[in-house]
Amino acid sequence: MKTTKYIGTLVFVLMISSFLSTSKAQMNSLYFMYGPNSDARIFLQEYLNPYTDILGSNLNGSWYNTARTHKLGGIDVTATFGIAFAPPEALQYDLSMVTGISGSINGASIAPTALGTLTDRPELVFNDQIVNGIGELETHERVRYIHPDGEGRDFVPLPMAQISVGLPFGTEISARFVPSVDLGFGSETGLWGIGGKHSISQWVPIIKKLGFIDIAVQGGYTKVTSSIHQILPPVAEIDPNPIANWDDQFLVMDVHGWTVNLIASQTIPIVTIYEGIGYASSIAEIAMIGHYPVNDVISDPTSPDFGSTTYTVAEDPIEEMIIDGYRGLRLNAGIRFKLGVFTIHYDFTRTQHTTHTGGLGFTFR
Repeated sequence: MKTTKYIGTLVFVLMISSFLSTSKAQMNSLYFMYGPNSDARIFLQEYLNPYTDILGSNLNGSWYNTARTHKLGGIDVTATFGIAFAPPEALQYDLSMVTGISGSINGASIAPTALGTLTDRPELVFNDQIVNGIGELETHERVRYIHPDGEGRDFVPLPMAQISVGLPFGTEISARFVPSVDLGFGSETGLWGIGGKHSISQWVPIIKKLGFIDIAVQGGYTKVTSSIHQILPPVAEIDPNPIANWDDQFLVMDVHGWTVNLIASQTIPIVTIYEGIGYASSIAEIAMIGHYPVNDVISDPTSPDFGSTTYTVAEDPIEEMIIDGYRGLRLNAGIRFKLGVFTIHYDFTRTQHTTHTGGLGFTFR
């Protein structure tokens, strides 16, 4: 099957500026939509799950680089860049272990996820049984395609900007964002989030007296929205809509991340060491929006095209599909250097995945 259009890769939808233009790759069109809707949902979930899971881990990072809260009216602005790494098992999946598939598998059953890549990928074949003119059942092929390849990268990058402002009572509020980025062909992506931090050490006299130790509780919510354009034209033998326009097809994905953490930091001139332990959670909402040609077999025994492939037009075939991400313990440690009003930091986070984050900013207490 010839690829007629590519969709922007989900792995690099958040890259910005020149880094976006030089690093963005592409993946094959999502041929899953040619088959039965129930199968398309299963394949999309297996294919996208590792990506959304790792992106969710990345969304829950970069919230803090110290447990010390701003004074009233204090402010900092920080640009961060996080990279979450996928374990080897997130790069592929075994079709023979997936339940509910109505098609058959030709060749090896190991297929790549959106993060992986394989040269020899399974071929998926879907058949229909229809009754011929003398009442006998015949088996006819509905559609066949090679499983789409993935990006071939075991990491998910995430840049963002964040601003934090000090409020009364040892509290600060944070907002983060990536403005909507045009990826071309109508595709776009953007990110926003809101969080807060409250000082616990201010209520503990012995810690307050020490001065260089801070303890705080922190929480935050982040959402990234991507709309990825693709074009899947008909592949059937009989085209009932030869002038149809298939340009309105989009893969729409919202990934949400929540986290709450207990953090501590130790500050000496210039250097701050910080640690955190908490809970992280993420979820993805997937939709396939637009008009798609879903293959079918002509079953009218009086038709001269009996047994030939055609298609029906499915509008918004997947309006909502939920993919649960990681839920569990989050461990974090990092170091920050403060030179006047300027800061630079690096931290390491461990959930189900490993995330490295670096950032630059300026701060006024």
